[in-house]
Amino acid sequence: MNWQELDGEARKLASMVEYTPDIVVAIARGGVIPAALLSKLLNVKDMFVLKMRRENEGRKIETYVLTDISHKKILLVEDMIETGRSLIAGKKYLEEHGAFVKTACLYIMPISEIKPDYFLKEVDEVMSFPWNK
Repeated sequence: MNWQELDGEARKLASMVEYTPDIVVAIARGGVIPAALLSKLLNVKDMFVLKMRRENEGRKIETYVLTDISHKKILLVEDMIETGRSLIAGKKYLEEHGAFVKTACLYIMPISEIKPDYFLKEVDEVMSFPWNK
């Protein structure tokens, strides 16, 4: 995938989002660029990043959203979901702080433990994104 193809995929994903979030939250690192694109395409000014660390079979949040998110509509974004554990942990954290959370990513895999609210398609192998090259 190149940058132009990514732009097209981000536009397709943005067209699927049925509501206007107050905040876009990216899961670092992979979700940062897709979240920035979706934030721009959806005209959402506020964007934050959650950084996760693998801990045994789960995920631990290392950076937190430092603003009041209670009663806010959040779009939580990842680039691609393999297991989905980071998305699950991020969604739980945001909801525990009073946010209404919808999730989005470009692609999921058959082994994904969560199906996001918005995604383009299921793929059988990990995609190579321009920021990974």
